[in-house]
Amino acid sequence: MIEGKGLGDKKINRVNMSLSNRYDTKLKRLATACNMRPTTLAERLIVFCLESPELVSILQEKYSVHDAYKVIPLENYITGELEFLLKEKE
Repeated sequence: MIEGKGLGDKKINRVNMSLSNRYDTKLKRLATACNMRPTTLAERLIVFCLESPELVSILQEKYSVHDAYKVIPLENYITGELEFLLKEKE
């Protein structure tokens, strides 16, 4: 199946993650406070982080090991979406 072909807004990519009991409890409490399911909240948190140039930069500063794999978050002026460009080799 080709992603984006005739699927509309259907989500076909899955990300499985394990949380500690502490963070699972936090996620569930926040989800309840926001009136949504924990999986929906987790998806929205991931999207929120990936659409924030500041958070992308912070994550790369903290965890990036190789400069060659760093991305530069740039807003596409036509679509308004945030895109990641690979940093050029120096």
